[in-house]
Amino acid sequence: MEKDTTYLFEKEKISKAMISLALPSILVSIVDLIYSTVNAYFVGRLNNSAMLASMDPSSSIMMFIESVGACVGIGGASCLGRYLGAKKTDKVEETVRTSMTLCFLLSVIHMVLGFLIVKPFIMWQTDDPEVIRYATQYGTVSIFTMVFMVLRSTTVHVLRAVGDVKYSTTVISGSVLLNIILDPFFMFDWGLNLGVVGAALATAICNFVTCVLCFLRLQSSRTSISWRLFDFHVDKGISREILRVGVSCYVRNCLPAVTSAFYSKQVFRFGTEFVAGCSVGRHASHLLTYFIQGAVNGYLPLASYHYGARNYKRLYDTMIWCLSVLTLYSVAAAALIWLFNKPYVGLFASDPVVIEYGCRYLKAYTLALPVYAAYYVFTVSLQAAGKGKESMILSMARQGFIYLPIILILPNLFNQTGVYLAQPLSDYLTVAAALFLCWPLLSEIYHGSKAVKTTR
Repeated sequence: MEKDTTYLFEKEKISKAMISLALPSILVSIVDLIYSTVNAYFVGRLNNSAMLASMDPSSSIMMFIESVGACVGIGGASCLGRYLGAKKTDKVEETVRTSMTLCFLLSVIHMVLGFLIVKPFIMWQTDDPEVIRYATQYGTVSIFTMVFMVLRSTTVHVLRAVGDVKYSTTVISGSVLLNIILDPFFMFDWGLNLGVVGAALATAICNFVTCVLCFLRLQSSRTSISWRLFDFHVDKGISREILRVGVSCYVRNCLPAVTSAFYSKQVFRFGTEFVAGCSVGRHASHLLTYFIQGAVNGYLPLASYHYGARNYKRLYDTMIWCLSVLTLYSVAAAALIWLFNKPYVGLFASDPVVIEYGCRYLKAYTLALPVYAAYYVFTVSLQAAGKGKESMILSMARQGFIYLPIILILPNLFNQTGVYLAQPLSDYLTVAAALFLCWPLLSEIYHGSKAVKTTR
């Protein structure tokens, strides 16, 4: 590992180290959301509620495919961090090769499965012929090109694990600007006039460009690791380590895909305008929560490194910094949303009925935002320590055992209000479960940090 990377992990001030790692992580985390949010904004300018509603039915399949990037990327980053912290440099290069190979194979398999089920899956959610037509077009184009997004995601996780963060930040920032330029040209009548399909194509092109640029970085000599294109190989031992942590991330991202499908089926009961409003509210709320997820993903390489090196004092201080800063952000963001939710939602819709539904959804979602950071810090701490079992249980609890029954029951009891309150209620219950599952690790870190102070 390069000298400046070692300094960043071991000696840099925690706030500076976290900012250096978190900023690109935040950008990577929200870039795909930014793509979909930009798409939603321009689709909203088409004044077609069916087109706006059509962006949700296929999202579950795309989340299913996207989960491969998180699975292999976070699992690989956790391995790299622990190997680097323990000075096992012989394992580093093989971890990169295995990560890229697993990512390619799994993403292609998921893409083929997604294409086979996209139309019947959409028809299961709604019988609106216009929504079915637009959703099938949008979903088919998106699914066929998801492999580029997944490979890019894994590559960025690998680069971040060794402290190489500036390049990916620049590339991803440029891709967002490119998407903003391409969207209107592909969608509106003064350009190619492709409507919602144009939005999918614009995102696909951006994902391809960023994927190629990230590959070039791995093949250069400017980073402490390297991978040659098509240099595929799987080390069984390392793949088990990657998947031991990564499967929990996979489950965490796949379960939202499952629950999102049931969510879509529930909200379509209340009409296309309600679906469009909730879709806008979800896009807006995810901008807030994905910021937290991105910041905590920046915490992962630091936590993995220090846990591998058994530097409990620095790990404890980093965890407390993350919890404090992100909780403060959450409270401030929730307050701003309650004050300015209507103009915010109005950016993505012009129909007053759709705007009203979107505002209600967004305000309800922010009720649990102040505790959201704790859930992610605890989950990523488990991943950093290689505790895949506990992390998997926690991931399954949030979007499976807890959220799924709530989204199936509450709308039947309280109609639209039940839809609004399902996610906040599930988040509070999940934070309680997270504290319980993470308590042994928290105790280990806390007592380890105190032992360092005592010996000094």
